[in-house]
Amino acid sequence: MITEIKNIRIADFLSSLGYEPAMRKGNRLWYRSPLRQEKTPSFKIETDRNTWYDFGLGRGGDIIDLAKLVYRSDNIGYISDMITRRCPVPSVQKVALSFSRRHSTPSIENFETVPLVHPALLAYLKERAIPAHIAKARCSEAHYTLGSRRYFAVAFPNVSGGHELRNKYFKGCSGHKDISLIPFSRDGPTTRCAVFEGFIDYLSSLTLGIIPGCDAVVLNSVANVNRAIPSLCIYSHVGCFLDNDDAGKTALHRLTDALGTTVTDCSSCYNGYNDLNDYLVSTADIDCRGI
Repeated sequence: MITEIKNIRIADFLSSLGYEPAMRKGNRLWYRSPLRQEKTPSFKIETDRNTWYDFGLGRGGDIIDLAKLVYRSDNIGYISDMITRRCPVPSVQKVALSFSRRHSTPSIENFETVPLVHPALLAYLKERAIPAHIAKARCSEAHYTLGSRRYFAVAFPNVSGGHELRNKYFKGCSGHKDISLIPFSRDGPTTRCAVFEGFIDYLSSLTLGIIPGCDAVVLNSVANVNRAIPSLCIYSHVGCFLDNDDAGKTALHRLTDALGTTVTDCSSCYNGYNDLNDYLVSTADIDCRGI
């Protein structure tokens, strides 16, 4: 099984995390590192060898080595599961496909956003127990082309000008994958910030009313946790509402290592549930402590 996992293209794995190459030079792909913040791409993939090297860290290897750093774990079973959740083990035929064939896959085009009004999207949010007025105030409605077909989704902006996209049947990202910063007011940052893995959990917190007076950071992927740290350093209290799974715990440990005692784990308020939205949908009696 490990041999098959190592045959998964690293470029596909990074794409599933929201990272696309900034440059292509022959068999080499250059990225802004998914392991740290940088402006100049210094993370390289050799597509013919399916290996990577991060010049800033001085480290490289295969997809397993990369996933160990992304998920901050040496547990091979956990690492293998996280990789194959995003990239199913390829067949021999798929492994033989060239990189140029991979990029013939349709990408999102003709992207535009409008106010959130589509009944199907509002119905999807209602299924997630998110009131329309809360979603409309913080999200927009995206229309885009994928292949030859036109689609629509709930759109949530990030700091790089990209958008997280969600509807009942689709979860993806338009543009560059990055964190989202949501200030409580225009008068400058507060002393407290709440951290969420995805924007549905952030909207759930507003529905529950558990982060009054707080700024918020949405990671949009646990792989973005290092990107969030510089923005979180200014706060005296950082409340983490991350998923109750290994990836969420790993992200919490990374934030605690970087920020120390300013970090509080707030996941106890939805013990027994995978995440805050799962709690919101499944629980009629709302009793959740804020930060």
